[in-house]
Amino acid sequence: MSKRLTLRKRAGLELFRRLQAERIAHHELHTLFWECTLRCNLHCRHCGSDCLSSSVQPDMPASDFFRTLDTQITPHVDTHRVLVILSGGEVLVRPDLEIAGAEVTRRGYPWGMVTNGMALDDARLRSLMDAGLRSVSVSFDGFEREHNYIRRNPRSFDRALEAIRRIVRQPGLAYDVI
Repeated sequence: MSKRLTLRKRAGLELFRRLQAERIAHHELHTLFWECTLRCNLHCRHCGSDCLSSSVQPDMPASDFFRTLDTQITPHVDTHRVLVILSGGEVLVRPDLEIAGAEVTRRGYPWGMVTNGMALDDARLRSLMDAGLRSVSVSFDGFEREHNYIRRNPRSFDRALEAIRRIVRQPGLAYDVI
């Protein structure tokens, strides 16, 4: 038995196709990642980055990122609807992280970061939140033995867990564990 599409179904499928094509052509930006450093305080077995504690490649100057953000992104988006994620390497090794975060906030963007949690203490979390931090993702690799093995650091599991505990106590701060 041959199944033919009715005129109504064909019109519905055509409308759906056009809406999808319009959505794809518009391709609205929701999240922008800035890999702001290649340096890291760990040397994880699974990491695809070329991260070292002292990379021969200097961190990308914040001014370069902001020039690109201001000229190539901001004119085309609603800044309040695009989340800027600072990642690395390990973002917390960057001494100007709060300054960069405050500049992202000043430009109207919400911002977050991805961290391994090793260097996130109460004072640093407070200063990051004062700079406008809105979300944190903590990298976590399972139970203690496996996590420390993968991260090549016997304190990594405890430090990541401490970071997660600090983060979840902060009202209004979005978080996840990856």
